[in-house]
Amino acid sequence: MDDIEGRISSNKLIIPNYYLLTIKLSKPMERAVPGQFVMLRIPGGEVFLRRPFGIYHCEGRDLTIMYKVVGKGTERLSSSQGNEIVFVLGPLGKGFHVEKRDRYVVVAGGIGIAGVHSLIKRLNEKATLFFGCSSKEEMTLIEDLEHLNPYISTMNGSYGYKGDVVALLGAHLQTMKGNIEIFTCGPGLMLKGLKALIENDRVPCQALVEERMACGLGLCFGCVIETDDEAEPFRRVCKEGPVFDLWQIRL
Repeated sequence: MDDIEGRISSNKLIIPNYYLLTIKLSKPMERAVPGQFVMLRIPGGEVFLRRPFGIYHCEGRDLTIMYKVVGKGTERLSSSQGNEIVFVLGPLGKGFHVEKRDRYVVVAGGIGIAGVHSLIKRLNEKATLFFGCSSKEEMTLIEDLEHLNPYISTMNGSYGYKGDVVALLGAHLQTMKGNIEIFTCGPGLMLKGLKALIENDRVPCQALVEERMACGLGLCFGCVIETDDEAEPFRRVCKEGPVFDLWQIRL
């Protein structure tokens, strides 16, 4: 983990509100495990606290993150121009642990695809992707994953299954044979629905949890979640996560 200076080399609008930001670091970042994240100092000085972003792709001195504009920090970031200086703290947190399985299923909702993108790239054709989004327009977020023939759900029915991605997974889950593990990232309601769907079979599942963070280092305890551990029920998303065993966290 290091705090590395970098310069924005591109800040591309993918679809309204969604951006792909690439930073040229002054030196290569430590090798990241899929699911880890960085804390990014927003350029300009108007935003005091750094913001957490999943590592979308990192190779050599090039770091790429995908983000959605949801508040002051990401709004300022969206207006950033090329060559602006930023500082990147990372890689941080604990990422996905991949054990040998017959099949890997990845379930992503909306911008949650950013958190599992590097995992999917690593698993490649071993991964079966279920992606849930609002409309056909958001399918642009997975253009580079089309070779995996992903299962798509849209809430407005403009493409694929009409409804949420958990229901789509439920329609296929019983046909999947062998030793399965699920990896997931998405909104809280999606995680709750997924947990309910696979509860009877207790399918192994690792969930990347997204929470607001102040420090990203485990110092401020601003991102704790509750677990079933009676001795130490509260865990820091930034330090003990952001990837947790779905069966150990309370949603």
